[in-house]
Amino acid sequence: MAAQKNNAPAAMSRSSARRRKPVLNDEISSLIQAFEYFAESTEKLRESYDLLQEKISALDLELEKKNEQLDLNLRRMDSIRNHLENILESMSMSVVVINLDGNISIFNRAASELTGFTAESVMGKPYTESIGKKIPFESTPLHTLQKGVKHNNKEKEIYSKTGKTIPVEYSTSLVTNAHGEILGAVEMFSDLRKIKVLQEEVQHTRTLAALGEMAGNVAHELRNPLGGIGGFAALLERDLDVDDPRRKLVQKIIEGVARLNSTATNLLVYTRPVRIKKRPENIVQAVDDVLSLVQVELEQDESNIKLKKCYKIDSLEVLIDPELLQQVILNVVKNAVQAMSYEGELEVGITDVKNKDRVEIFVKDSGTGIPEEDIKKLFLPFFTTKADGTGLGLSIAKKIVDAHNGTITVDSSKTGGTIFRISFPY
Repeated sequence: MAAQKNNAPAAMSRSSARRRKPVLNDEISSLIQAFEYFAESTEKLRESYDLLQEKISALDLELEKKNEQLDLNLRRMDSIRNHLENILESMSMSVVVINLDGNISIFNRAASELTGFTAESVMGKPYTESIGKKIPFESTPLHTLQKGVKHNNKEKEIYSKTGKTIPVEYSTSLVTNAHGEILGAVEMFSDLRKIKVLQEEVQHTRTLAALGEMAGNVAHELRNPLGGIGGFAALLERDLDVDDPRRKLVQKIIEGVARLNSTATNLLVYTRPVRIKKRPENIVQAVDDVLSLVQVELEQDESNIKLKKCYKIDSLEVLIDPELLQQVILNVVKNAVQAMSYEGELEVGITDVKNKDRVEIFVKDSGTGIPEEDIKKLFLPFFTTKADGTGLGLSIAKKIVDAHNGTITVDSSKTGGTIFRISFPY
């Protein structure tokens, strides 16, 4: 019995061991399966990760290419913008662009130079506060913006920063984008001041041509009766005794006829084409011969005018008509003498302007000067400030100089004194 009791626990122990062994096997099997599943899942995750990395790398490469293309496009846009801005700034025509609010968005250099407004002072501000001030609405880009009406090559006047009016020719049109959407309006205008001056000169020239033709015909018709009057007056003077008081009256008639005949002759000279006979001539000698005659006249008139010669050259051959040149110098010098009222200093000089292949003759007086408003009219026919002048001397002088392809200009000081400059090519 005791032996049986001692064997019982051992048998129970072996039985328990047999029951635990299957349980451990199941747990190990499950754990192995779990590891295998984990390993399989890990492999799939690694494959997915690798695939994702490839996609990210492809996207990064594509994004890099897109960024490079975008950067290239931006550089191109900047280049185009700079190119357009350079074109706008280099244009001689003024360009002004307004946006939908009527504010100035572009104001190029030409517009600034013409109006006096700087781009900084008008950019972003209403058009009507600067160059659009006091201008009728119908002649502004605002009208084009609101009504869609374009203006082509029309004329108007704008106001500069100083308030002066400037005649301009202008055109306006709408500014749209690629989709046809309106972004604003543009106005282009050009200065007409020089053109207006030329138009006035052309009109004035036409008027003078008509007057000159008429004056020439009148002068031609007057010369014959004037010759008769002068001849009969000379016969009458011959028949009168030297002490006869009527002789002085006849002499006045003869002087008047001579003056009228001289005026008629000048009219004919002015209205006829200048026929020059050029030949190589020492221009210094030609001028000096005229001054010798002038010196004699000054001495005969007991004038207090001092004649001063300032020759920078001794001799220079120039292709000129010496007789006509002497007529020019004589007219200018006589004009200077009369301006000084026969008292003062008359300076005549000759200079060789070698870098321009021209010779310059200047006649300077110490007179009272010429008003600025008269200088522009000085070479116009029939313009004179003298009571007994005809206004043809300087006009004829200019006509002769022009025929020689030369120039004649005048400078006058407000404090007194006038300089005539005559130059000829050689």
